[in-house]
Formats: sequence, C-alpha cells, structure tokens
Amino acid sequence: MKLRAVLLLTGLISALALLPAALPAESLSLPVYRQRLASIETRLRGGDWVGARTSAQDLLDDRIIVGNGGEETLEPDVSILRPLAQATDAGTARAAAPRLARLVAALGTAVPAAAPQSDAAVLEEVRSRQAVAALPEGGQLPKKRTDLLETIAEILAPFGEWLRDLWESLLEWLASLFPDEEKKPAFLGLNLPTIVMIAVGLFAALAAWLAWRAFRSRRRGGAPAVAESTPTPPAADDDPLSRGSSEWERYAAELAAAGRFREAVRAWYHAVLVTLFRHGALHYRKGRTNWEYVADLAPGYDWRSRYIELTRHFEREWYGRDASTSESLHEAEDMARGLLGSLREAA
Repeated sequence: MKLRAVLLLTGLISALALLPAALPAESLSLPVYRQRLASIETRLRGGDWVGARTSAQDLLDDRIIVGNGGEETLEPDVSILRPLAQATDAGTARAAAPRLARLVAALGTAVPAAAPQSDAAVLEEVRSRQAVAALPEGGQLPKKRTDLLETIAEILAPFGEWLRDLWESLLEWLASLFPDEEKKPAFLGLNLPTIVMIAVGLFAALAAWLAWRAFRSRRRGGAPAVAESTPTPPAADDDPLSRGSSEWERYAAELAAAGRFREAVRAWYHAVLVTLFRHGALHYRKGRTNWEYVADLAPGYDWRSRYIELTRHFEREWYGRDASTSESLHEAEDMARGLLGSLREAA
C-alpha cells in the first residue's frame, strides 16, 4: 500500500510539471504594438481567422508603453480586439477587419501633438469637423413606430388560435351531448349550447378589452419620458462634437436620473473629450480610438495621468460590460469633474 501511494504521488507531480505555465503579460512599445496589429490584419486577409483570433487573445493581456520614460502603460484597444478574440466564426472575425486596418494606419501616421492653437483656430476646426460629421438632411435614424391595429393583432394572434381550437372542441363536445335529443330550455329560454356560445363571446370581448387597455397604458407610460428627456438619436450620442461640454454634463444628469448609468458614463467622458478639443490639447480626427488620443497627448500636462485613468474606466464600462452601476457612474463623474476643473483653471 505504501509503495502504491508513493507511485501515485510521483505520477501526480510529474503530470503537474508537464502543464504549460501561463504566459506573463508583455510590455510593448507603440511600434511593436502596431506590428502585432498588422500581423493580425494580415492573417485576416489571408483567411486565417483562427490564428488572428488567437493573436488577438494574446495581445489583450499585454500593455503598451507610452511616454518618454516608459513609466506609463496602457491597455490595448479592447473595442477592436475583444470582438475578434471572442469570434466564433469567420464572418464575425472578418467584421473586425475594417476597424483594425484603420487603427494600424492611424498608428503608422501618428505624429506628436502640436502646440495649442488659438481659440479662433480651434473653434474654426471644430466647426469644420462638425460639418463633415453631421448627418445629411433626412439621414436621421428612423424611430420605430408600431401601428395600433398591427400591435393589437400581433398580441391577440396566439389567443385567437387558442380560441378557435377551443370553439371547435366545444362544438364537438356539445354535439356529443345532444346527438339525437331535442334541446330543452335550461335558463331564460336558452339551451346549453347557446349559453356556452354567449359565455365564450363575452370572454373574447373581455380579453380584447384588457389587451386594448394594456396597450394604452404602455403608450401612456412611455410618453412622459419622451417629452421630458427628448433623447437624441444614437448616432448623435456617439459623436462627442454633437454637444458642448456643459450640454454633455446636463445630458449625463438626465441619463443618471433615468437609470441609464452606462450611457451617463459615456456622456461624462465626452464632456472631457470635447473640452480637450476646445483647448487644443487634442485635435479631433474622425475614426480615431480613445487610446490613440491618449498617445497623442503631450506629456507635459500635469492632469495627463488622470485623463488616462478616466479613459481606462470608460473603456471598461462601455466596451467590457453590458450595464454599469451607480457606483461606477459616481466614480466616472468625480474623475470628469476634477479634470474639467483643472482644464477650466488652466484656460
């Protein structure tokens, strides 16, 4: 028995020794990071989506070195790499290829941030960017409208089928009760089949009335929210230049009051981002990712580390989660208010 136990223990230790060790996360420079991204893009173009997915999974664990001293590290662009790393088929993996190509091109042409421009030049640039990014006339996303009759018909369709089957079953049952006998009056001169038909008709009318009341209640419950908050189309919320800084702050408060914490986190981040555009610390370029803006930010700003922390918090809440908590929103709000205060004092 002792010999057998020793042999089992020896085998277990040998098996554990053969297990592969977890690869530690690497710290990559921006050129190496771009080279890794370009390799993933090449695999996608060549049809090797499985290899591209594996490379994206490995790259998610690494960090990117920024700054002259290399003391600061950033996370990779999870908004592009995570969908590719979680792809289950070739179509899903190839869907990430266009954004990946734009990221590789942007990293290859990135230049250091220029000196802050004058207020007039910054305002002119922002106006021009807004003009390019604005939706054309008639291009607003259509709002879903449901016709009243179509909605009622859709709600009552399963009930109508069930009622039809029930009616046929009742008729068969009644026919089996009175095969050859003359139907005798049962109540107020009405025979049993007539009473049953009246009861079924009343039940159907009651069900239709209840469905109509439920539909009206739903429309009445949704109307005040539309009139009170008047939310803008999703395409406008994605564009930080669709509102000014103070407008983003008010919009964040409205979203928080409505319980939409995740969207409120984005509103606070956009308030900071549009303020950086206004002061010339960053320059708006359509299609750039948040981490590309971080890489372009001059290292001389004393609030730079706080902006990186806010970016990391926003990326985690917006791209890494389906819903945010009120605590996450308060944390984003505190960081955004501190940054906005520093920027306004510097101005």
